[in-house]
Amino acid sequence: MNKSKVLLLKNCSTGLVSQVMTLIFQFLTRSLFIRYIGIELLGVYSTFTSVLSTLSLAELGFQTAIVFSLYKPLAQRDEQQINDIVNVFRFVYDCIGAFFILASLALLPFLKYILTGITVTNAIYLYFLIQAFSSACTYFLAYKRSLLYADQKDYISKIIDMIVNVIANILQIIAMVYFKDYLLYLVLKLMQVIVSNIWVHWVCARLYPFLKRGKINFTLLRSLFSNVKNIFAGKIAAYVYSSTDSLVISAFISTVQVGYLVNYTTISQQLKTLIAGLLNPITPMIGNVLATDSEGESKEGAFKLYAVMRVLIAMMIVVPFCVLINDFIAMWVGAEYILPASVVVLLVMDLYIHFVHSVNVDFINAAGLFREDRDNEIIAAVLNITLSILGAKTIGLAGVLLGTVVSQMWFWFGRSYVVFKLCLQADKEDYLKYWLKNIVDGVALTVSIVFCAYLNSRLPIANSYLKFVCSGILCEAVSVALFGVFHFGDPEVRKMLKYLVNHIGKR
Repeated sequence: MNKSKVLLLKNCSTGLVSQVMTLIFQFLTRSLFIRYIGIELLGVYSTFTSVLSTLSLAELGFQTAIVFSLYKPLAQRDEQQINDIVNVFRFVYDCIGAFFILASLALLPFLKYILTGITVTNAIYLYFLIQAFSSACTYFLAYKRSLLYADQKDYISKIIDMIVNVIANILQIIAMVYFKDYLLYLVLKLMQVIVSNIWVHWVCARLYPFLKRGKINFTLLRSLFSNVKNIFAGKIAAYVYSSTDSLVISAFISTVQVGYLVNYTTISQQLKTLIAGLLNPITPMIGNVLATDSEGESKEGAFKLYAVMRVLIAMMIVVPFCVLINDFIAMWVGAEYILPASVVVLLVMDLYIHFVHSVNVDFINAAGLFREDRDNEIIAAVLNITLSILGAKTIGLAGVLLGTVVSQMWFWFGRSYVVFKLCLQADKEDYLKYWLKNIVDGVALTVSIVFCAYLNSRLPIANSYLKFVCSGILCEAVSVALFGVFHFGDPEVRKMLKYLVNHIGKR
């Protein structure tokens, strides 16, 4: 096995293990947080996280631009160029960290308008400042993480984060259960960030002894801005999609409602992260196909195969999520935290669209169509924030999520159009066939959910935990079976099955 494959295996395996451990601790600490500290402070913590995510837009996209600029000098082992780039990154992140702290202080008088239904005391201000300083430390200390990532050694930072995360979470659990002290919990969170970043910083100093502080290469800094401009639109769209819902809910409905919703979005977000970790290695494979296929047939074949694969994964995750999420919430944090069915349906729609439409995202990234995707991102961001605010005022919590789903649909339409027109060079007939297949898959998903929900309600099992497990197995069996029925005779499914059989045979 060559070096690149070994590094790929290390990065994928450590990333997956790290994410699973994070997921386990997140569920554990979240349930203990609600029990020993309270849902109100969970809402406050989540709202502050969203506020600080707004300030993180000051990063503009420099990290992505820096990572791309490091690939060539790392391949050539150009130590001087690597050192210049890292020094520029350090300078930029020092400026952003300083801005982050000043902006956090400037936001203090406005917290009482962001937190509704919560009495804003001096303690609340202190909680916000500690969270803000924790975020600022990421900029002051973590710029060398990008060097590890670009050099295919991200597994090192993942291992360090995993070790520190385990120790910190154990201490945070003690702080919640035995001391019931939210301030101590936040301080431990801050120490977790500082310790892990200092450790990564020290490891980088050993791996790259040629890195020295020096003068800032402003010519290099200016050249990076050309990439940053296109990347920034994507950062805004990603922020609006992932962070503004909590702010809108807190400002227009109730901060406590944020805490209720976070119980659900924690699960959906972790599912997205797990699947992303599983499928991320496919993107460079797509890039290779796009670079070598002059006829276009392999491009279209790869797209169809990957799209079918994502539909199958989506059904296997979304069906049990929809049917069992309320049962899981009841067992995890209590039945009193269950949200209405309309909210669950919208979360399911968002989750399904994310999984299925991301085939277009991966092809856009592999083809480098960032500028062409920029308008989609800007329009989707405006749609999301506008419709979410209107929905919050007229419908409530479900209205906020409806705005998110509509913006996701725009992403899907816009990005699929970019891929079919500019990447696959396909005609309108192929594009219409793509959407016809997606409509059929939507019907298959709906039938699966309705049938599995019926089976779940009729299962004669008294023990809630055993019923949950049996229902989960049934959901998986039904979703795979109906996927097979609706895709019977599909050539992409045959290719996928052939690949899996050959792969398992080799193993």
